[in-house]
This record gives sequence, C-alpha cells and structure tokens, in this order.
Amino acid sequence: MPGTDDGRAALHRFLADRVDEITAEVAGEVAARVPAYTRLSPDEIANLVTEAIAVYAGTREPRAVLPVFRALGAGEACAGHDVRHFESALRTAARVLVRRTAGAASSLYPPTAEFIAVMRTAFTAEIAIVEAAIDGHRRATRPAVARRLYPLLSNN
Repeated sequence: MPGTDDGRAALHRFLADRVDEITAEVAGEVAARVPAYTRLSPDEIANLVTEAIAVYAGTREPRAVLPVFRALGAGEACAGHDVRHFESALRTAARVLVRRTAGAASSLYPPTAEFIAVMRTAFTAEIAIVEAAIDGHRRATRPAVARRLYPLLSNN
C-alpha cells in the first residue's frame, strides 16, 4: 500500500528504475516549453529528478532535499538567470514528475485512499521543492541587488 513503508518503497523503486526516461522527458518538456532555460546538463537533471522522486514517492522527507533545490536556485541567481524562466522550468519539470507519479501509482494500486495519499504527498513535494528553489534564487539575488543599489543611494 502506498501509505505504508513497503508501498512507498515500491513506488520509489518503480520511479527510480525509470529515472533515465523521466529525466529525458523532463529535459524535453523544459526545452519545448521554456526554451530560454536549457542550461542544465542531463546529469544535473538526473540528480535533481532522483532527489525529487524520493520525496514525491514519500520515501524521504522534503526537508532532506530542499537544500539541494535552494542551492540550485541560488546558483541560478548568481549566474544571472531570470527567475521567471527558472520557475517556469521548475513547474514544467514538476508537472512531469506528478504525471509520472500518478501513472506509477495507478499502475501499482487501484484508485483508493492510498492512491489519493500518494498524490497528496506528490503535490506537497512539488510545492515544497519549487518554493525552496525560488527562495534560494530570491535570497541569492538580494545581495546582488543591494550591491547595485548602494552606489546609487549613497550618492544622495
């Protein structure tokens, strides 16, 4: 059952066994929907997908992987990448992961309360991961904005 440790582990294994095809789907969707955001390598995407799958499946707590996504956001900000493109790419990737989680759960389990619990976990993970990445971007952007504004404000 998805609500049990065995069920979460089975769902995680099912998704983890398909990480390469999920990564390819994520990369393809992001390239198609957010062409301005295609800077991550397939290995970087695979690492992020692997982290997200564990949270979507419920085998890891979101707080265990949120630092990875905050660091991703901070790196994007430090590289000068637009937060709007970054967020669109994140949400596109999240839709793929939700779709894949739903497909896996529905093939492993009938649509019951357990299926609903799996999807609730996946949607909660999506929200937490996207918020952490955007937060990392926002926090990293603040010092850069302050450095640019300080000379303008100090001349008065």
